[in-house]
Amino acid sequence: MNITLKNVPDKIHAEMKKLAAKEGRSMNAQILMLMEHEAGVQARRRKLRKLLPRLDQFVASMDPMEDSTAMIRAHRDA
Repeated sequence: MNITLKNVPDKIHAEMKKLAAKEGRSMNAQILMLMEHEAGVQARRRKLRKLLPRLDQFVASMDPMEDSTAMIRAHRDA
């Protein structure tokens, strides 16, 4: 699929051009790499949002934990 990107600010274009050159990529390859990365980030965020209710249920099902301050002090002072 081809996409045309319009109205890219000069500052962003210059930065992308520098980054692409530094990484040894064409502008097209650099932009594709960044888009792939961002798509992966968004997919992980969607997955995490689906998992959070299950995590909350798991946490709610656990017995309350005791305050560990005394145990840490005893271990530190030993």
